[in-house]
Amino acid sequence: MITFPFDVTVYAGLVALFFAHAWLARQAPDAERKHTLYFFAGLFVVWLALETPIDTLSDHYLDSVHMLQHVLLAFVAPPLMLLGLSGAMVGRIVGVPGVRALTEPVPAQVTAALVMITWHVPALYDATLHSEGLHVVEHVMFVASGVLLFWPMLDVTSSYARWRMSSGAKLVYILLATLPQDGVALALIFSRVPFYEFYTHVPRLIAGFTPLIDQTVAGAVLMIFGKVTMAVGALVVFFRWFGIEQAEDRKPAFTR
Repeated sequence: MITFPFDVTVYAGLVALFFAHAWLARQAPDAERKHTLYFFAGLFVVWLALETPIDTLSDHYLDSVHMLQHVLLAFVAPPLMLLGLSGAMVGRIVGVPGVRALTEPVPAQVTAALVMITWHVPALYDATLHSEGLHVVEHVMFVASGVLLFWPMLDVTSSYARWRMSSGAKLVYILLATLPQDGVALALIFSRVPFYEFYTHVPRLIAGFTPLIDQTVAGAVLMIFGKVTMAVGALVVFFRWFGIEQAEDRKPAFTR
């Protein structure tokens, strides 16, 4: 039955994040209303992924919807949540031991790649569908790894980094960030056998929509929708870079 689930742990986490952001904003003189709106949008995406029929369909019927859920948690919610941080708020967060080191470009990229690949290994993927506790851990790690992945891309969150990437370096970083998801997606798209045993035994909602077709669609969802978020980030970086170069070219020679 396709319903709206009610998971107390999800609502507790969302409420905790909302009040943590409100506390940070209260301490930050540069916090603006837009930061609250962006952060709330990120929380809404998490709620959409976990507390709507998306969750019911992914847990009981369709691998393709499960993959959409992963995309929402790892690639859509995190950048919105990061846009909800002002410079002063970021300063407080990086003051927490270990945060600055984890959010440097190389550790962030490697951690996000490992999380993406590891949780899509068939044994672990199936295990999460049989264990609610493990499933919660997986979802938390997807959101956290997404935050790490996008942290070096944004000017405000990378402002305290030891290595602040140039615009060109950010574009390379974004390109590399697509490789782990592409690897998982291609394996799903071109496999001729179902990867995940769980979805071979679930009821079929659509006649003819076999586990293998579902798996192929899941790979396409990961590749296409995952790339869309990265493409948006790349376009923002490129046009800002282009704008800066254009502004420099317009300056009189004696002011350069």
